[in-house]
Amino acid sequence: MSSSTSGKITRLAEAIPLEDNLHYVWRKALRGHELSVADLHTRWGVSAAVWDAILAGEWSKQAEVLAVALQLSPKALRHHSKYCPRVPHLTSVSRLQLPFESDFVNAWLIRDEDQTLLFDTGYGANDARTLLSNIGAADLQLFLTHDHRDHVGGISALRSLTQKQHSLPVGSSITLGNLRIKCLDLAGHCLPSYGYLIEGLSKQLCVVGDALFAGSIGGCPDSFTYQMALRNLRHHVLSLTGDTILLPGHGPATTVALERAYNPFFAEPTI
Repeated sequence: MSSSTSGKITRLAEAIPLEDNLHYVWRKALRGHELSVADLHTRWGVSAAVWDAILAGEWSKQAEVLAVALQLSPKALRHHSKYCPRVPHLTSVSRLQLPFESDFVNAWLIRDEDQTLLFDTGYGANDARTLLSNIGAADLQLFLTHDHRDHVGGISALRSLTQKQHSLPVGSSITLGNLRIKCLDLAGHCLPSYGYLIEGLSKQLCVVGDALFAGSIGGCPDSFTYQMALRNLRHHVLSLTGDTILLPGHGPATTVALERAYNPFFAEPTI
């Protein structure tokens, strides 16, 4: 796999840490319900000290009560720190792990016969271009999930490598060689936000951008966009076959079946 000081290209199945730990999961749910720490104390008797302990991963009866109140799965929360999704290796799919501030952002490269598809471009102006040039990738079919800066910063530098940048209406599909790409509405974390369902490889894929992470979702600013995000993900992503591989904008790849079982926002609320 190619690497440089600007990032590296890794295998689809390579294990990397989750994007969100429990702290972020709880905070995203709290913000999605437009609740404050004071509200937690008033409604459920959760003090600031107990809340801090919950954020740090401590499990208690109050954490269980709060999970149910925030419509999170207590079982998934309790096992979150041990969650490490595993997906099969596909030689045609690679992750461009690109630097963003003190962390990384994903762009996804799919190569099938004479087709080269790139989903998102990373943040740095030349990071994606450097890696793609190193492996001779050109004539890119470029797709964007949303316009946040860490996903579109490399567009200009990729112009000379790009055959076409696609902007698909939600619900529409195109065929490129053996691949069929359908655009999904994943608005919520960002308005608009798009997912891409890809058929034609040995496994069905869905590029989800920042709408969903392994074990979490993208943050939403208010209850309206939060409920929109959950609704779109349930309808367009979690309804796909369980072995569909999900390609998020940050963190490891996962599958629909794994997220149904281990994502606190979607798993059954089993104690």
